[in-house]
Amino acid sequence: MKENNKILQLIYVAWRERWSDSQWGINIKKVLPRGVSGDVYNLADCLMQQALIGSTANPLVLNYLKHSLCAHLVSHAAVLRCIAKYDKLERVYCITSLLEFLASIVDGVTCRIKAEEAVLPSSVVHLVYWLLQIFARTVQHYELYGEISAEQSYMLDQTCVVIDRLSQHQFLLSMLYVGCHEELEIRGRIRDKYASIKGSLTNSNFTLNAPNVEQQLQQLAYIEGKHLDMQPLNPQATQEKISFCVQPLLAVEVLLNPSKDTSFYVAELQMLQRLKRYSNTRLFYEIIRAGFLTLSNVADNSPDTMWGAFMFFKMPHILKQLHALQRIPGDQPPPADYIPELVEALELLIEDNLLLDFMDTKCSCNMIEFLLNDWTKQQLVNDVHVKKFASQREAASQLLKKCDNGQQTPSNINFIKRAEVPLSGVLKTLCTNKVQDMVNVLCQVPVGNSFELILSVATVEGRLTTFVSRLIQCNENSKPVPGELGKQCVIRSTLFDVSFLMLTSIVQTYGSDVVLTERGDSFFEKWVRECMVERNKLKNPRQILALCDDSIVDELLLSLSKPEAAQLKPSNLSCQETCLNLPGVLHHVLIAWEQETLSSADVKSILDNIKRRLFSFSVCATSFLCAYMYSVKETELLKPLNMIQQFLAPLTSEELSSQENANERLALSYQIIRKMQHDVHPAPSTKSRLISHSPLVEQFREVWRTVVDAGHLPVRAAQTLESLLLAGGAAWLSTQLVEQLLACKYTRDMSRAMDVVFAVMHLDIEKTTEALLQYVVAPLILRRQGEDINEPQSLILARLCVYCIISCLESRSGNASFALSAMKKRSRSHDEEELAANAAKVRKVIGGDGSDNSSDFTDSTVGAGLGALLGTTSTAELRTTPLTLREPLQTSVQHIFAVFLQFVSSDELSPKAVFVYQFISLLVECGGDRVAPVLRLLPATLVQQLLKVLVTDDIRVGLISRLYDLRLQAGRQSAVADLCLWRNMQMARHSIHL
Repeated sequence: MKENNKILQLIYVAWRERWSDSQWGINIKKVLPRGVSGDVYNLADCLMQQALIGSTANPLVLNYLKHSLCAHLVSHAAVLRCIAKYDKLERVYCITSLLEFLASIVDGVTCRIKAEEAVLPSSVVHLVYWLLQIFARTVQHYELYGEISAEQSYMLDQTCVVIDRLSQHQFLLSMLYVGCHEELEIRGRIRDKYASIKGSLTNSNFTLNAPNVEQQLQQLAYIEGKHLDMQPLNPQATQEKISFCVQPLLAVEVLLNPSKDTSFYVAELQMLQRLKRYSNTRLFYEIIRAGFLTLSNVADNSPDTMWGAFMFFKMPHILKQLHALQRIPGDQPPPADYIPELVEALELLIEDNLLLDFMDTKCSCNMIEFLLNDWTKQQLVNDVHVKKFASQREAASQLLKKCDNGQQTPSNINFIKRAEVPLSGVLKTLCTNKVQDMVNVLCQVPVGNSFELILSVATVEGRLTTFVSRLIQCNENSKPVPGELGKQCVIRSTLFDVSFLMLTSIVQTYGSDVVLTERGDSFFEKWVRECMVERNKLKNPRQILALCDDSIVDELLLSLSKPEAAQLKPSNLSCQETCLNLPGVLHHVLIAWEQETLSSADVKSILDNIKRRLFSFSVCATSFLCAYMYSVKETELLKPLNMIQQFLAPLTSEELSSQENANERLALSYQIIRKMQHDVHPAPSTKSRLISHSPLVEQFREVWRTVVDAGHLPVRAAQTLESLLLAGGAAWLSTQLVEQLLACKYTRDMSRAMDVVFAVMHLDIEKTTEALLQYVVAPLILRRQGEDINEPQSLILARLCVYCIISCLESRSGNASFALSAMKKRSRSHDEEELAANAAKVRKVIGGDGSDNSSDFTDSTVGAGLGALLGTTSTAELRTTPLTLREPLQTSVQHIFAVFLQFVSSDELSPKAVFVYQFISLLVECGGDRVAPVLRLLPATLVQQLLKVLVTDDIRVGLISRLYDLRLQAGRQSAVADLCLWRNMQMARHSIHL
């Protein structure tokens, strides 16, 4: 208190003797201890009280206050707080003087020490409330009395001047933004006061001299992060005439996850929409265009049917759900019979004549009309739109038909829509217990490509799990009934055969992880777990043999080697027992053949007898032989391979006529056996994309050229890239993709390549993101700094990293989503030529070493059925942001941030530091609040060190304010410290320029 009294006494002396500013500065320093701020002794408060004693302000004392401020004897925070505490608002002259004083100092507000940082945000919030009180008092006076005095009018004008200065001062706005998170009560009062001002202005029709002040008041009352200036780095959607990201992303996801729920695709597309800033119209256009683009270059096989089914059955639900989720509450309800944004998207699509001409030629129909006729039933468009768009395409379609001369063969697309009815019929029949009906229906399914069509429709409609479970139940119902003989027994055997073959084919196509439950106790599920050879899932032949019963094996050996003698002794063996014991028979046959106890003719006879009984028996036998081939030397492969080839030998017409519907079942068994054989021992002459003597790098470059030439990601290229990921590992593929990205010379080509790379990394977004952050980015920047890791390459690379982090973050959010991701339920639609071989075999063929990336070949097993899980997964859950990061994303982010800290540790500006800024800025700009768990991992000193290194004006308050969680005290402290450092560096830079 001793110093306070001295200060007050000094003020009296200074006023009485009319000291100049310099005299005041000299004498006040004699009172204040050296190195101590006047804030400690409330110097600003003392000066303010003396300046405002009378009805008018004392200009001399206010000059002393301004001098003390310029001499850093008091802080701006203390001065602003003192002004905001002045509550005698009826003193117009004092208020006017304070407003003029504020207008003179507001542009230079800064903060020098930690103690000031803690006070400044709160001071700015109180100051804004004080200004709104003055404004409200004046307009309410006008509302009551219909006029205001000249002094009040001038005071209001000065208030508008200060408000204008505040609303344009980014540093003060950032302090207000931070302070509003601390002073929640004052923030509420500010908003209430703004509401009263708005009401008074409306009621009184008062005309303000400053036209923008009402908008500025709203900005101050409802300050948000978007009001703070930030250098945009992510390109606007208008700059991207054609998207190169939607089609590749859908191509990858439909390849891997065709059976995923609609909400999965909706969440992913919404993520992409946020990253790319697409409107609904643009997003709908890109989705439909992506479907047509992909369909335009696939052959008429299972990928074609899958994509056709996706277009006709899944896409309408995706569009409908996207539209419903993106409606703003309170808006005018949309039309009931169509979606306006979808109609606008179709108007954009109709201009793409080349694509539509190609699709019309490929499908031998007016594709737009064909598609929209179905969409009218789902109220996506109405009949008026169908007629309009069909008429626009009619002339072109007719011309294409004339040019075709009737030589075009119908596409599978024309039959996809018809497959929905047979699927419903099959499912309905499988619910019955009538064995004959089930046999009649199931034996018709494998005819032609009906099975593929039905599977495709079941997959995209989410009914695949139901189809499989009913087939399993059907297979269980085929068990023999005691006392049942004759034709009924044959029918049950046929039912077992066809259901077993169909189930095996489904498991080969989609993987047992997708279609089977982990603890299923049916015969087929047990056989798959213990005996069936799957892609990248080896089976131990000894464990398979351990399941055999020696007595049954002996009985089978006798009946298969001497069928005439076996006919004299009726057998009671069921189909299930035969399937489990055939491996024992084949093992005995192999040993006898090796020891030349059996001749080749004897072996052929035994194998033919196996195939003649039921075609599913040859599949069971082939599965054991494939497992056996994994365990023997290459020199011992010939005999089991010859045995498999014998199962593929054609049957005579007499043998086929002995069984009903034998042709269809035989063809399906051949397809299954070929796939099993291809997994183990691909033929040397195969044209598979992966089984090649050329190095992986050459194969990758070849497929990348295909992508570049096509302008999008063909399905075959996506399959090849998936196989390369399995063979080379995530780190290798990520490196190759980034190398191709950086090889582009022009920004447009780089942006296009980045979109495709981002989509390709969704083959396994978690592993590729981990590889990108931990093994690719840092070494690349260190190794190639100054070459091509500069503008614009560094910006594109930073954008790729940020996109991958956000996608990985959102794909792992929510319990259901995390469970889905952890299970790695990977669906596949590969035909037999395109199936990738086992990793070890691939390594041998290409001459590489499989030890480094062995973990990349192992698929995780599932813990629950896909259908049950997807049934409880909502889009809202898929889009929920987790509070913390899961592994391996958390470790990867921590690693890259630690590398960034090393990049900015020096005091010189370099491309490395620029890359750090671009990465952090894009993370905030693209991720918004969703990347909060990532930003929490930022090292404490990274931003301040970056501010010191990056001496350009790129870093702005909007970026710094969004880096921290302002709801927490620690987050506010860090934000204010960085903002004050930014402000001081800006002022120092500008003073140098002056």
